[in-house]
Amino acid sequence: THAIEAYVSTAANSFTDPYAVEAIRLVFTYLEIAWRSPDDLNARMHMHNASALAGIAFTNASLGLVHSMAHKIGGEFGITHGLANAIMLPYIIQYNAKFTKKYRQLEAALGIKNLIEAINALNQRLGVPKTLSQCGEVEINEITFVNVLDRMSHHAVDDPCTLTNPNYPSVQDVKGLYTKAFYGA
Repeated sequence: THAIEAYVSTAANSFTDPYAVEAIRLVFTYLEIAWRSPDDLNARMHMHNASALAGIAFTNASLGLVHSMAHKIGGEFGITHGLANAIMLPYIIQYNAKFTKKYRQLEAALGIKNLIEAINALNQRLGVPKTLSQCGEVEINEITFVNVLDRMSHHAVDDPCTLTNPNYPSVQDVKGLYTKAFYGA
């Protein structure tokens, strides 16, 4: 998520883009290998490199709405940051794709047809749930979710990462995205 958000950030530039693209390529190539075979030092080295490259990219280009929303999910429900990001990423790409051509450019650079489908497939292979309501890490009660939805949405819009999202969302947009991510859509 760090590299993808840095790549589509409104602060992305010719310095950050190559770091982000290479980090994303390495993640698609080595994450599952490193996850399935933790003793595979080559895969782990490449994931370490992907992390460092993504760090360079997002330190210089910032992040976006995935992180803004994941910060609030983690704070509200105790879901780990990485899992919250992984669940939110496909929903935010679908939302942001209307506002930037960079996802299509990324697909071309990586040689993949559909970024969302590729992420969903990787998430599935890694056991990442498609929705917040399916998150086995913690139970998110629907009533509790509905009760905190307004507050989370307002706070996500106000999160500093939202400033460099390809489109500055409304609170209603964020509520809709949280709702999709909870129920699936």
